[in-house]
Amino acid sequence: YGDQPDELLLTPLGVTFDNAGNVWISNTGQSRVEQYTTEGGYVRSLGVEAGGGQLASPYGLDVDPQTGLVYVADYGAKQVQVYTTDGEYVGHLPADEQKLKVFGDAFSPFDVQVVEGRVVVASNDGLYFFDTDGTVVGRWVDRAGGNNVRGPEFGQFNFPDSFAVDPGTGNFYVADTLNRRVVAISPEGRWLWVSGSPDAGGSIQGFWQLPRSVQVGPDGNLYVVDTFRPDGEGMGAGHIVVLSPNGELLSEFGRNGYTDGSFAYPDQIAFDGGELWAMADRQNHRVVIFRLITPYPAPSEIEADKYLGMLSNPADTWSIPKSERPASPASDA
Repeated sequence: YGDQPDELLLTPLGVTFDNAGNVWISNTGQSRVEQYTTEGGYVRSLGVEAGGGQLASPYGLDVDPQTGLVYVADYGAKQVQVYTTDGEYVGHLPADEQKLKVFGDAFSPFDVQVVEGRVVVASNDGLYFFDTDGTVVGRWVDRAGGNNVRGPEFGQFNFPDSFAVDPGTGNFYVADTLNRRVVAISPEGRWLWVSGSPDAGGSIQGFWQLPRSVQVGPDGNLYVVDTFRPDGEGMGAGHIVVLSPNGELLSEFGRNGYTDGSFAYPDQIAFDGGELWAMADRQNHRVVIFRLITPYPAPSEIEADKYLGMLSNPADTWSIPKSERPASPASDA
């Protein structure tokens, strides 16, 4: 919207739909959130008013279909900011009194979703679960030695930029960005599978280059945005990689570029629950609304070979301490 520099999208990172079909965009380079209609009509901006609720570096965002509240992960402010859909600032989380005790100085929210009445936030060391008052009620974080630990081991995360939840199974799928992998986790916190592997010796060892976003499609498959994945025409960026719910490689498509039909360093992807998708096309300074046409192309033989050996079974790995895990059938007997 608009034609002045301060009216344009600048390095947008996050995007989501609400139930009415509106598109909400984290206009990160302009430190605000924009609301548009699906036809591209500008509605309003959030986070620009003086006083509480000014945004610094908005990233992932979600609109609660039950309350209509808009949650914005602001990694620059180290808070999740909350607004009404009319643009009124409501408050933030975490609750102030919990900051030092739970996070130290490490809370850096990248993505946020409302899941069954809880506000789930991806931070630099894992996932945090809040009640609507902003109090932490659960953590999927390695707490070895009583401290939050980032790392490459099973059960650890390293700057997970995005996650998605399958509405049918409740499984979580996490883009564990700096570990260059995608992780599937049960609703109880048990790791189901891992696709990819961290760097070794300072070089990329696995299939993934930089997975920044993941979304569950209407077919139950996973749509992963790999920002740095080279495409078939060179060292481009912008591939969308499709995985089955079990982590099998099904397809990849999208090319790097600065024209229609291409993406340049894309970030978050969103699905409206019907047929429309949205991509935060970061370096093109735009958000693209599109439909996916099936059948998808099969992965090339080269890419399929690269993916061989990428799936791991993290046996008996959990994101929660043993004392918090559900009882097994054997222990119930």
